[in-house]
Formats: sequence, C-alpha cells, structure tokens
Amino acid sequence: MVVAETGIAAEEGPGATLDVALLVGSEVVCAGLDALLRRVPAVGAVRIVVPAVDDLPERIGPADVLIVAAEQWALLDGCKEVPGLPPTLVLGDDLYEWWNGDLSTLPVDGFLSLKELSAQTLDDALKRVIAGEMPIPASLAKRLLTGGRSRGTAATQGVIPLTSRENQAFALLADGMSNKQIARCLGISVHGAKRLVGSILLKLGASNRTSAVITGIKSGLLGPPSPTPSDAVGDL
Repeated sequence: MVVAETGIAAEEGPGATLDVALLVGSEVVCAGLDALLRRVPAVGAVRIVVPAVDDLPERIGPADVLIVAAEQWALLDGCKEVPGLPPTLVLGDDLYEWWNGDLSTLPVDGFLSLKELSAQTLDDALKRVIAGEMPIPASLAKRLLTGGRSRGTAATQGVIPLTSRENQAFALLADGMSNKQIARCLGISVHGAKRLVGSILLKLGASNRTSAVITGIKSGLLGPPSPTPSDAVGDL
C-alpha cells in the first residue's frame, strides 16, 4: 500500500491509483504534504525519498509523480533525460534562492506554490501533470518571468490562506501551547492538533514554531507577541 522511508504514510482511498514520491528535506513540509495528500482521492501511495546525490534516480524508483522541494531541486541536475524519471513537480516560491545556474537543466513538469498549497491545488496539479500539462500558479509564473523579482511574497502581502480551524490553532500556538494543549482547547485529538500545526508551518514556509509566529506577525495573521513567548519546536 504505502512505502515511506521516514515513517510518513498516506491512506489509500477508493479508486486511488497514483503513487507519489516526495524528495523533500524538511520533516515539517513532509508532514504537511502527507496531511494534504491524504485528502486527495486519486493518491494511493506516498513514498519519501531520502535526499542524496548518489543513485538518486534509483532512490526515486517507480512512481507516477515526483514532488521535489526547491531546496532539493538542484540534486536532480543532470537527471533531466534520465529514463523512467516520473513527471516532476517543484514545490517552492523562492526558486532562484536555491539554484543559481540554468533552470532549464533541471527536470520539471510543473510547479507548486508552498504559500498557496492545499488539497485542492495538489489534486489539480496532479491531474494536470498526469495529463501532460504544466501546472503553475499565476503568482509563481509572474515571479519566474521576472527572474525572481517581485513586490513581496504572500506572507508580506498578508494573503496566506489559513482555514478558520488553522487560525484558531495558530492563535493557541502563538500563546506557547503544546500540541496536547491545543488539542484540549479545540476538542480534537493530539494527532489532529499535530496535523493542524504541520499544515500551518507548511503554508507559512516556516521550519519551526518561532519562525511561524514571526511570519504570522509580519503578515498580520497574529497580533503582537505576548511578554513571555514559548517555542515548542520539539513538540511538533
């Protein structure tokens, strides 16, 4: 059913057929993708590929789609013409920060914006890339066409699409609450709270709770920090 080298797994739903490989270095992003892919009916299995330079095509193995984070995209340099490499979706917003060479040398069949990521955008991108199209968010297309220059990211423009439930959890997270405390306040399981926190960090492009809170304050999602902020990175 599901193969995951790091223990992250996706549930198989009725009619699920797509095998998705993830080449993503961040465990937070992997957890967020896992939670979103669980909600995509067409996804049957998710396999996590440990980033490495050697034997990468063999590590990726058979898959219907490969999702690679912008930070790991450069590892695919020279793999563009590798036989059997699945259609590749690149996940990230600041692509030019991670690759200073010629982007045309890297395999890519579509793009996913980290800031705009949702189960719906994933579902749409997977369907389009399998159909031979090149999915790319309009905001990301504009940034690519301008060589990475923009008038601000989604965070600085205050347009990060959190759900009402995620906003509730984010406010509690910003108050220094652990996943267990968030779960108790929202009346959900600890696992559910962990998924909410993972989704929040994924959408904000944050590696831990502290950076998520900073991004939330800068983007207007959160008010000023409390006098005694608490960072619970290890609780995620």
